Amino acid sequence: MADKTIKLKCDEIPDGGAKVVVVNDRLKIAVFRVGDKCAAINNRCPHAGGSLGEGAFDGTMVQCPLHGFKVDVWKGVGNAGKPVQKFPVEIKGNELKITIPAG
Repeated sequence: MADKTIKLKCDEIPDGGAKVVVVNDRLKIAVFRVGDKCAAINNRCPHAGGSLGEGAFDGTMVQCPLHGFKVDVWKGVGNAGKPVQKFPVEIKGNELKITIPAG
């Protein structure tokens, strides 16, 4: 199976905020933007399953709205070093491309 590519316009994501993108029934991605930088992580909090894209975001850390679990969206690492799936992002002008690895 081949990798999947999601394409968005950067201005679809609020500066200093996030947008949740549905990939399929099992995967949603939270895409965060600060200025001309974007990061894409699995939207599902590894602690309690909350929507990270709906959490408070300070430009680096997002806080799960269910139990306060925090994730560094740029590193894909949460509380106590717990990993969160991060996806490669490529930006060209106002075009954003997210690669979802096959598997």
